[in-house]
Amino acid sequence: MERIASLSKGTKLMLASGSLLFFDLFLTWQNLRQQYGRYDVTASLDGWDRWGLVLGLLTLALLTIVTLRETDVELSPDVPWNRIVLGLAAGMLVVAALKNLTDADSAWASYLGVVLAGVALVGAYLERDRPEPEVVEKPLSEKWKPSPRASAGAAPSGDSVSRVTADPEPPTAEPARRW
Repeated sequence: MERIASLSKGTKLMLASGSLLFFDLFLTWQNLRQQYGRYDVTASLDGWDRWGLVLGLLTLALLTIVTLRETDVELSPDVPWNRIVLGLAAGMLVVAALKNLTDADSAWASYLGVVLAGVALVGAYLERDRPEPEVVEKPLSEKWKPSPRASAGAAPSGDSVSRVTADPEPPTAEPARRW
C-alpha cells in the first residue's frame, strides 16, 4: 500500500483509468434493436470491434509503459517516454470518442470509456514533466564480458603434451545387398 501511495497523482490516474477502461471494453457498448417478425429484440454488443481492438491495444501499451517506468527496469534515456505516454493517452481518447460516435445506439459503458480515456490523458498531461531516465554507468566488474571460446586450432590446456594425430580413415561402406 505504501508503494501505491508513493506514486504521483498522474501515474495513479493513468493506472486506474487505464485498467478500468480495459475492463470496460467487456461491458455493453451498444444496444442494437432488431425486429424479428412482430418481436423486438435488443442485441447487446461489447466494445471489442475494430475500434475497440485498437483502443484495447493502446490501453495495454500505456499500462505497460507506466508500469515499467515505476519499476527498476532500465529504460533507454534516448527515448522520449513522456511524449510516448502522452501520445498513447491522446490516441486512447481519440479512438474512444471515434468509436462512440460511429457506433449506433451507444450504451452507458461507451460514454464511461470516453471519460476514462480522458482521465488517462489528464494523468499523462500531469506526468509530462517527469524526469527522463538517466544513464547509469555500471562499474567495470559488472559489465558484460564475453566467455572464452575454444577455437579449432587451440591446444588443450593442462599438463598433457599436445599431439597432432592424423584423422583416421573413414570406414569403408559395405556393398548394398539385395533382398
